Amino acid sequence: MSWDIVFIVGNRPEIIKLSLLMERLQGDNITFVYTGQHFSYEMKDQFLDWFGVRFDHDLRCQTSDIVQLRNSIVDLLTSKRPKYVVVYGDTNSTVAGALAAKHTGCKLIHLEAGLRSFDHQMIEERNRVLVDSLSDYLLAPTLLNHTFLRYEGRQDGVYVSGNMIVDVCKKYSQIIDQTQLHLSKPLPNEYILLTVHRAETVDNPVVLSIILSELSKLNYEIIFPIHPRTHSSILRYSLPVPRNVRLIPPQGYPEFLTLIKKSILVMTDSGGVQEEAVIMRKPCVTLRDSTERQETLLVKANRLCPVWKRENSLVDTVREMVGIKIVTHPYGQNVTEKTVEIIDEIIGNRYDTSLRNVHRPENELRPRRSLQAGLALTS
Repeated sequence: MSWDIVFIVGNRPEIIKLSLLMERLQGDNITFVYTGQHFSYEMKDQFLDWFGVRFDHDLRCQTSDIVQLRNSIVDLLTSKRPKYVVVYGDTNSTVAGALAAKHTGCKLIHLEAGLRSFDHQMIEERNRVLVDSLSDYLLAPTLLNHTFLRYEGRQDGVYVSGNMIVDVCKKYSQIIDQTQLHLSKPLPNEYILLTVHRAETVDNPVVLSIILSELSKLNYEIIFPIHPRTHSSILRYSLPVPRNVRLIPPQGYPEFLTLIKKSILVMTDSGGVQEEAVIMRKPCVTLRDSTERQETLLVKANRLCPVWKRENSLVDTVREMVGIKIVTHPYGQNVTEKTVEIIDEIIGNRYDTSLRNVHRPENELRPRRSLQAGLALTS
């Protein structure tokens, strides 16, 4: 029996964002495939357990090499012959899935399309542009992403769906008060939450040293769930950790949302954390000189601060951002449901029996097309 639609998933952020969609969609014609780009317990199994996610097939590639990932996906698609392949975001698994879909003649649907930092030194930016160019259907999280795609000449098959992390944050923020943080000592009344892990941030000892130096100038305690990559770099380069920076182990997802909720500000170099901060109504300082989450800048919930350029003062930026009231976010509401409806429209409404517990209010039953398929930008 052939599969009609296959979802390709490859890493921890995709597991998180797609977890609720995977709950909604099931049936003989819908298959979720994991590539194994992230394969350690901390990056994969822990999150599968947290979200109760199970994949129909695990390719166990245990690599981020696009060629190897593509070849494994091609073998699977050639065997199962689906009509549609769905990929998410900007990872190497996303690129591999897109290339495999085109090689095997499948229609390609790209979730989280149209994000642009316009910094082509970032591999993720190159991945995004390539996958968007290959895709038959593009689901953009916001009207701004939709606009970028329109300027690039994409007129048809473009939808505004919202960002599925909204639903995930909403679900798990409801249990924050019951979430236990297993820390060696209580959190301070006021603290800044920090995450840094990107290669360009932590693999360069000069950049990492400047960041740590700037952190030492802040009059706040900084809670830092340290990424293994960052911890390794600090040890390798013998960099001193400032006294006001408190290192804690990596956290599970409900714990991490709890840390965001109780903080006064979030500092990060992560794309996803920028989204989570603004959704949780926390001001964000992004330790980068560009971002593909430009909507967060437009609603003034986020500020870029590449401190290694020296003209950027982290102290001044934090002072300006602390206390800012975040009254909206740009990522929509009920996004999982809207995504299901858009995919259902794309594939011709042939999978109604495969959609589990999909609630469709009467005013949501009208057809959705192009920009009219979208959603309000604010919540």
